[in-house]
Amino acid sequence: MNNFTFVFSTFLLFVVAAIAEIGGGYLVWLWLREKRKIAFGLIGGFILFLYGIIPTFQPSNFGRVYAAYGGIFVVMAIIWGFLIDKKRPDRYEIIGGSIVFLGALIIFYSPR
Repeated sequence: MNNFTFVFSTFLLFVVAAIAEIGGGYLVWLWLREKRKIAFGLIGGFILFLYGIIPTFQPSNFGRVYAAYGGIFVVMAIIWGFLIDKKRPDRYEIIGGSIVFLGALIIFYSPR
């Protein structure tokens, strides 16, 4: 696997995991906080279960995968808030998101 393929495929797994975690959590949120039907919570719970599986496809150890994923998650949550909740990120969210994103890239993609 060449370097581009490695970075693309692993980053895609991080994004898919983030969408699953945030989306599943959002459905549970809607069920409990917005008084939606229990189906929202059940579907959200199932998606969260799938989220737990997705990182196992990453070609690194658990700690490194989850440490890097944390940074990707933060950025994806800000993007989710912008696209779904229609909440424009402020400068501190952008600065903080940039810092953790850079940290995630360093943790996962630095040569060892």
